Amino acid sequence: MPGPVLPTVRYLVDNRPKQVSYWAAEAPAPGRFTPGREVDRIAWLPPDAARRRITEPRDRALVDALLKALGTR
Repeated sequence: MPGPVLPTVRYLVDNRPKQVSYWAAEAPAPGRFTPGREVDRIAWLPPDAARRRITEPRDRALVDALLKALGTR
């Protein structure tokens, strides 16, 4: 079940609007991941390392929103 709601991100892709909704979540162990077109790999990182790795600047604020939602910031 999803955790706290995080900010929704809106932007254009090929001149068409895209809206992405986010929730905090915890992956069960051991879990499985299948690479796809939009996500080719996953990594569990500390918040500062995650901010540095994120390629879209608009997405960096999601790390702060997650920490706030979890009460760790």
